[in-house]
Amino acid sequence: MVSLRLQFFTFLNMVIIGILVGVIFDFYRVLRWQTNPKKFTTDVFDLLFAIIVTIIIFIALVYSNGGVIRIYVFLGVILGQIIYYWLFSYYIILVFAKFIEFIYFIFCKIKDFTLSIYNNIKKIIIRMRNWIKIRFEK
Repeated sequence: MVSLRLQFFTFLNMVIIGILVGVIFDFYRVLRWQTNPKKFTTDVFDLLFAIIVTIIIFIALVYSNGGVIRIYVFLGVILGQIIYYWLFSYYIILVFAKFIEFIYFIFCKIKDFTLSIYNNIKKIIIRMRNWIKIRFEK
């Protein structure tokens, strides 16, 4: 027989896991919205998302009560997701969208800087080659 304390602990853990799954889903949703991947890529990442969420829930369930699945486990995850979407989802989506925009901005700056260095080195090499050509053609 499982004690009431353990059941309550498991239920609270599953509520927290439901909130965590909501955060992960919103991050994935914003990432898909920002990158607009092709259908095959979307299918692969949907499968990867499902596997990751399943592993997270399984680990939390094993940690909470040894892996026993009861109805309150499902209710806890669902309640956690409902709480998350009602209270936090909108703000988390805004934060993730700004974060991804910031990462993209940094990536573009690094790319521009790298291309600038590459182009400058390329110009120097071309000038040196032309200078050597002129010197040895005489």
